[in-house]
Amino acid sequence: MRIECHLALNVRFGIRNEAFLMSDVHKNDLTGSEDKQLPFFVVSPVKFGVMTFFTLGFYWLYCFYQSWKLHGARTGEKVSPFWRSAFAVFFIYPLLRRVNDHIRESGRTYPWSIMGLTLGYYGMCAASVAASVILDDQSWAAYFAGVVIQAAWLFILMPMQKGVNFSSRDEAGLANSGFTLSNWLWILLVAAITAAQLFALIILSPMV
Repeated sequence: MRIECHLALNVRFGIRNEAFLMSDVHKNDLTGSEDKQLPFFVVSPVKFGVMTFFTLGFYWLYCFYQSWKLHGARTGEKVSPFWRSAFAVFFIYPLLRRVNDHIRESGRTYPWSIMGLTLGYYGMCAASVAASVILDDQSWAAYFAGVVIQAAWLFILMPMQKGVNFSSRDEAGLANSGFTLSNWLWILLVAAITAAQLFALIILSPMV
């Protein structure tokens, strides 16, 4: 079983526009306390971590898509949320730069390094590819390495989302902290697929 780079997941995530949505929050939750549209997508760190891990990173892509969508609606900048999400590896830094600019324009600062996080993202992509190549013929090692790498992604993606939350003046992500039915269905779907993969691994591959 191969461990795929996050970029490969991005490119193959071929669902367009509104079909991309996971019904994550009610539309009313995308407005601030003064009925103003949030600049970027907000989600609590706990929900972000759980959903990102148990959907194999697809939830992060959903958040990335939503942030571009909200930014475009608020500023009028012509961006394509779908394509910027499909090729997220090229648009990580541009989004973080816009988030950081928004924070500075509000007269605040946030203790993060957007360049460091971007390089960390690229490093995780490289690690994923390297693991795929090195462990290509070692099914069990590849499986467990995949789980570890999936968890390790959170050390890069979580600080990004916390900065996004801060820019929207909701660092704790209280506006989007609950799990919807759609969230649970996505988790169950991916869990079922993962369980099927594990079952096939047990049946078809000898323990070594």
